[in-house]
Amino acid sequence: MQWLRRAADRLWRTLATGFCFASFSLAALAQTLLVFPVVHWLPGSRASKTERIRRLQQRSFARFAAMMETLGLIRVTLHNSALLRHSPGCLVIANHPTLIDVVILFAHLPRANCVVKGELWRNRYIRGVMRAGGFISNDSGEQLLSGSRAALDDGQAVLIFPEGSRSVPGEPLKFKRGVANVAVRTGAPILTAFITCRPLTLIKGESWYQIPPRRADIDVYFHEIIEPAAVVDDFNDKPRAARLLTRYLEEYFEEGLKRYG
Repeated sequence: MQWLRRAADRLWRTLATGFCFASFSLAALAQTLLVFPVVHWLPGSRASKTERIRRLQQRSFARFAAMMETLGLIRVTLHNSALLRHSPGCLVIANHPTLIDVVILFAHLPRANCVVKGELWRNRYIRGVMRAGGFISNDSGEQLLSGSRAALDDGQAVLIFPEGSRSVPGEPLKFKRGVANVAVRTGAPILTAFITCRPLTLIKGESWYQIPPRRADIDVYFHEIIEPAAVVDDFNDKPRAARLLTRYLEEYFEEGLKRYG
């Protein structure tokens, strides 16, 4: 009978996963069509309305993660979360093992903004959410830098995944230079976070229904705040500093994931 219980559990978690992601897409579409227009009609500056929408999105993301936990799909544990008090005005960077990393991190960051890859801006369900929230596109280096600079100057925490997409299990981390370019040109401190997921779920190259044999335990370790100028020499040579910082962060995360993994 044990195999029957395992099969029933797996079927339940597959159906629950599909329900969660269908709910996420429909909720995003409903907010775009019904909620955000109302917010924009309310009194206040454009900046205050955009921030109000991001706070609403954070609560929505938090409820989504809580729903996945309640349904037995994941369990999320945050470590050293006291560091989050210092995140406004920082670049917040993390490795990216699962599809829902952004949901978990964005839900917990005070005054959060997020860098989103260009192709998601063309997704019919969520592009309205990103536009209304003033998220930052990485479609070009200029958009990434100008959007990040404006957010950092406003005291927002800018969440960005240096890999640009989800990690490939079993392969070394490969960071793009966007994070380092922003860091060396703005001087923004970097809050580092290491994410582990056991067993892996919602990984790159797999469909949503390819679920693991049991609930996934996701741990987020907020580690430290790094001053970019302190870890590279000749910080005034921006292109060289960006190359060195990218290499430094790759090695830093490889070592950190060995520690936490």
